[in-house]
Amino acid sequence: MEDPAFVASLMNASPDLFFFKDAGCVYRYVNKAFCNLFALPRDAIIGHTDFEIFPGDNAARHYRADQAVLASGRFASFEYEVVHDNRSVWLQVLKTPVRDGLGRITGIFCTARNITTRKRLETDARIARRELERDVAEQAEDLRRVNQELRRQIVQRHKAEKALEESHRSLNLIFENSPIGISFVTDRIVRRANPHFHALFASPPGGVVGKPTAAFYPDQASYEAFGEQFYPLIARGERVDSVRVMRRLDGTDFWCRIIGQVLYPDRPQAGSVWLMEDVTERQLAEEAARAAERLKREFMDNLTHEIRTPLNGILGMAEMLAATALSGEQRDIVETLRESAGKLTELLVGILDYARLDAGGEAGQQGPFLIGDIVQGAINSFGASALQKGLELSFRIDPEVPAAVVGDGAGLRRILAALVSNAVKFTASGAVAVTVTPGNGHGPGKAATPREGRVVLTFAVRDTGIGLSARERQTIFEPFRQVDGSVTRRFGGVGMGLAIASKVAEAMGGSLSVESAPGAGSLFCFSAPFTLLGADEG
Repeated sequence: MEDPAFVASLMNASPDLFFFKDAGCVYRYVNKAFCNLFALPRDAIIGHTDFEIFPGDNAARHYRADQAVLASGRFASFEYEVVHDNRSVWLQVLKTPVRDGLGRITGIFCTARNITTRKRLETDARIARRELERDVAEQAEDLRRVNQELRRQIVQRHKAEKALEESHRSLNLIFENSPIGISFVTDRIVRRANPHFHALFASPPGGVVGKPTAAFYPDQASYEAFGEQFYPLIARGERVDSVRVMRRLDGTDFWCRIIGQVLYPDRPQAGSVWLMEDVTERQLAEEAARAAERLKREFMDNLTHEIRTPLNGILGMAEMLAATALSGEQRDIVETLRESAGKLTELLVGILDYARLDAGGEAGQQGPFLIGDIVQGAINSFGASALQKGLELSFRIDPEVPAAVVGDGAGLRRILAALVSNAVKFTASGAVAVTVTPGNGHGPGKAATPREGRVVLTFAVRDTGIGLSARERQTIFEPFRQVDGSVTRRFGGVGMGLAIASKVAEAMGGSLSVESAPGAGSLFCFSAPFTLLGADEG
């Protein structure tokens, strides 16, 4: 007879569904496959009936099947369609009555298999099978009425024993044919292992049974390190999930994903179940991706140096040339040269910054700063440009906004600079206004408390400029994107400012959005969480 805890562990490892209902048709046990199939947590199932989980027609069908088994006292097999959250699956379900020591039915043990694909190909067979099951159920009901109580008990006991035997056989078939290596371990010695486990470690059938698990590690140090790191977790009943290098019995190494858990959390010495999978190809692919990312960063660093060096030379020579005696035409040429080199430098810096952030660059340094100083600085930087165009440039900070917070002040300054610059550039007349409010910009702000220690702030920049169409709003935060070619030529720039601002916003854990319509101006909003000053000292 199998160890019940070992059987339960196999049930949770099985792709098939295992569940138990009491005599009132209330769920008392479901395995992981059941939860995963219907995307439900275990506590949303246990203690509930089908009517609380599935649509009414589905639940009624389940209930009728359960009642037939409870009434007949015999196991029965069913196939039916189950709908949950607009997803439909076909299940093949074996329902077996469970009796107590006095022969009373205390519930139904069910095993189910997802047969959706097969059902698409076996519609006619499914109809015939349902009719046959209905006939068998009716005959069983007739036999139940005429049989003597003693004969009924004998037959039902025989059926229950046969169903239990079939259940054990099914579990054993799952164990023997699993595509994942499975082993049962006590005292770090393999007591039982399935064929795939043997194949995984290049062992003949039965060759790993009785071996210490140290035989599967590259060296003694790796074996001891794994025990020191994970066996305290195992002893507390926690689940272990790790990827590391293991060694086959033929001496070859491979990357292995290891999942382990004890059978009894209160008695870890009783043993544990381990699932093992060869993930070498996946690991090598991840390492290749990381290597490619390193090469990309090295390339960008080299590109920075190689391009900036001649650019600095061009700018330096232009400065020196501008200091000499030049005619008016020559001075215009030198000024054009300096302006072009400056724009090229700006483009280079933008591209490199975007590439760094796009590759997962970290947010800037965290530190305390004054909200007012950051906003005032952004306004002052573009005051002259706004004045030349006759624009009204203003800002307002809500009284509920804290004066000082902790966060990436440099990142915030960069985002506001990009938004205000964009607003001034594309606004011919009217005003540009910056506002700071608590909350995420989609409703009243939530007041922060010292106990919570954090606050969400929204920085909004509204202008009366040319506005954006729906299509333009979808691409405005992509690099090298502006409204269109004519506007790019008219207003200048290469379209990197908002793209970089969007990446900085993501790195700060925030978001950048836009609301706009052609000819109606634009509203850009940046929302992000910040830490209240002194909250991280508690």
